Amino acid sequence: MTDPRHAPPFEMTGALVRRDGREVLGGIDLRVDAGDVLAVLGPNGSGKSTLVKALLGLVPLAAGRTEIYGEPPARFRGWQRIGYVPQRLPAGGGVPATVREVVASGRVARRSRWLPALLGDRAAERDAVDRALKAVDLADRARDSAHLLSGGEQRRVLIARALAGEPDVFVMDEPTAGVDTRNQAALASALHELTRGGRTVVLVAHELGPMEPLLTRTIELGQGRVVRETRAGDAHETPATGRPA
Repeated sequence: MTDPRHAPPFEMTGALVRRDGREVLGGIDLRVDAGDVLAVLGPNGSGKSTLVKALLGLVPLAAGRTEIYGEPPARFRGWQRIGYVPQRLPAGGGVPATVREVVASGRVARRSRWLPALLGDRAAERDAVDRALKAVDLADRARDSAHLLSGGEQRRVLIARALAGEPDVFVMDEPTAGVDTRNQAALASALHELTRGGRTVVLVAHELGPMEPLLTRTIELGQGRVVRETRAGDAHETPATGRPA
């Protein structure tokens, strides 16, 4: 196990995932260092979403290991450091939530389990939510029902929810899928602010669009394996060699 004091946000070694008897990820080795802005690319069915979920421990490994800041996901306790942006809002199950309520839920991991919120804490939470809404250009929709927004606006809500938690690392699953040009630009602007602050970002994408200049690395998956890796400033792409990376 890596020493947590010097551990990267994510480290995966020999990760193998099987689903219904089929190999979805085959022996993935991946290290994500602090400050990386990594895009995971590849066609449908290549294992992109499975990879980021496996990094977070949301998908079990059949072999290999993954660590978050030096700890296996089951033992990791610093979840306030991780902001996860799934592909879509969860289906509504009762009372519709407003945009602000969804974004404010991103603060839950930062709250103490034992102490009641103090006045200063509540003010800090309001300020964090306000900043997050402004960052994704949704301050004027704060009182709207989140489930009545367009798909692109809902993705921005999910990013704002992660922003409100002020994590060190953002993991985003297809944040621009089906999103129009205007919303892509808003997402890129929000990501730009994160990268300026030195945050670590891992995102799954089909196309990078306006986010491409923000990247430090890309990896491309094919049939559950890393087939190509590119670093910012490389003159050419480097194919994966040896056993699956």
